[in-house]
Amino acid sequence: METINITSGIDDSYSQHIAVTLVSLFLTNKPYHFHIYLLTLNVTEKHKKQLYDLAQSFSHEITFIPISERDISNFPHKKTDYLSIATYLRLFIPVKLPLDILKVLYIDSDIIFNSNIEELYSIDLNKYSAAAVEDAPNQNPIRLGYDNKDKYFNAGVLLLNLEYLRKIDFTNLALSYIQRNSEIITFHDQDVLNALLHGTVLFLPIKWNMLDCFYFRKPRIYPNYLPELYQSQKAPCIIHFSGPIKPWHWGKSHPLKTLYKHYLNYIPWREKKFFDFSGIKKLNFSLKILMLLGFSWEQSNIIRKTLQNIKKRIFNQI
Repeated sequence: METINITSGIDDSYSQHIAVTLVSLFLTNKPYHFHIYLLTLNVTEKHKKQLYDLAQSFSHEITFIPISERDISNFPHKKTDYLSIATYLRLFIPVKLPLDILKVLYIDSDIIFNSNIEELYSIDLNKYSAAAVEDAPNQNPIRLGYDNKDKYFNAGVLLLNLEYLRKIDFTNLALSYIQRNSEIITFHDQDVLNALLHGTVLFLPIKWNMLDCFYFRKPRIYPNYLPELYQSQKAPCIIHFSGPIKPWHWGKSHPLKTLYKHYLNYIPWREKKFFDFSGIKKLNFSLKILMLLGFSWEQSNIIRKTLQNIKKRIFNQI
């Protein structure tokens, strides 16, 4: 059976979340054999061993490819960004994966597989650099200096033509682009990928990368995708928890968030705690009730400050 090559990039804080992603992949694609190439930034040996054992338990292979922090430390990234600087690791895929691999499926580590991926992986990329799903409506092409007709893709799920990317020396192009254009980069490596590959990308049905905003009460999506939206919401092939609040945060309002917990149960070494932010909001509201019941302003204010400190501690742990 042909091996399906999968790649992703993580730092140590996402070791559990990529494990959940991989379990969902393995369980929804049982007939296939996978080789996972995991680009890593400061991932501990303990977590590597856990991920290796997990892949082995499903009879799949995993290879770790460490990337030095020096290689990405100067890339555009703010402390307030909810994405880790590890997002830039995918720019190194063409030069870090074995040269005999000509095609690979890149996935973010906040993804759940919900179907067989043979249809996706078998797409012919002969004329394309990659295949991807168009992002939510935006003006990013204009900001990056190219025509809107070439569109702007979300980089959370990418079927990559490595032969094409190596031929154009993509990784060095990307490093040069960042050096020259750091002031206009907003969405990290996703901007870099779009700026360099626009016009060469095959756009996929949205079922292959169902973003958070596609599930909004008023979905943020281009009108041409509306005919496929309902069925894709009902039976997505790949669910991408693309917003800043993830399914391991109990405040997440997503109709499929329980799938994360479902696959998390297959991981014996799961460590993350869940925090219910919505419950804290209710406690804040209850301060008004306390005052109505006779608590003084001073007493209510002490409780309010205590709750604020709890919230700060929680946000610092996730």
